[in-house]
Amino acid sequence: MFVNFKGAEYLKKCLASISQRIKDVSYEIIVVNNNPKETELLSQFSEIKIINADHNLGFGKGHNLGARSAQGEILWILNADTEILEGDIKRIIREIREIRAIGVKLLDENNDVQSWSAGAEPTLWDLIKNNFGVKTSRKIWESKEKREVDWVSGASLFIRKELFQKLGGFDEKFFMYFEDIDLCKRVRKAGHKVIYFPEFVVKHFGGKSFESSTLQKKYYYESQDYYFEKHFGKFKSGLIKLLRKLFIFK
Repeated sequence: MFVNFKGAEYLKKCLASISQRIKDVSYEIIVVNNNPKETELLSQFSEIKIINADHNLGFGKGHNLGARSAQGEILWILNADTEILEGDIKRIIREIREIRAIGVKLLDENNDVQSWSAGAEPTLWDLIKNNFGVKTSRKIWESKEKREVDWVSGASLFIRKELFQKLGGFDEKFFMYFEDIDLCKRVRKAGHKVIYFPEFVVKHFGGKSFESSTLQKKYYYESQDYYFEKHFGKFKSGLIKLLRKLFIFK
C-alpha cells in the first residue's frame, strides 16, 4: 500500500522490484494518490488500484484511506521511493501472525543503513543527546539480528489489518513524520510486539516528494511537538520548542 505525492516516477521501479522479489504470495497493490497532477501518469500502472484524492491528505490520512479498501489480512505500508533488495516475504507473514508489527532494514542511496529507521522510545533526554551527535538508537537500526524495538519506520512497515483498524489506524493529526512512532507506541500499549527484522532489506531513496527543506522541517517540527504533547504533556512539548529556538534543537 502506497501513498503517492510526486513519487510516480519512483513507483515504477518499486513495483518492478516487488514483482521480482515477492513470489508465490497473493497480494494487491493500492495507491492513494495525493497529487491530482500525477493521476494520468499513475493510470499507466494497470496492475494497481488507485484511489485519487483531490488534495494532499498527508501520510497517515492517506494510508488510512487505503487501508479501508484493502482486502488482505496484512498491510504492507511502503514508500513509493523504495526498492525491495532482499528478504523472504513468507517469513514475514509467519512472524507477523504473533508479532503484529514488523519493520525492515532500510538502506539509503549510498547503500548505508538508514539512520532512524528503527529505535527506542524518543525522550527529551534522547533528543538533547542527538542534538550533540549522540544517537542512542544507532545500535538498534544497525543491528544484524531480529530484535524487539519500540518503533520502526513507516517507510516499510508490516502490520496486521485487524490491529491497524482496532487502533484507529494512523493518528491523522500528524500530517507527516512521527505517525509511525505513535502507531508503534499504541501497538505496544495494546500488548503486542514491534520487531525490527534486518534480514528483509529495502532501499529507501528518501525525501523525494519534497522540493523545499524548509517545508520538510516545518512538518517535522509540528509533528514532533504534537507527539510529545500527546504522550508526555504540554510542558515537555513547550520545553522542546524553547530548546529548539535556543539551540537549533532537532
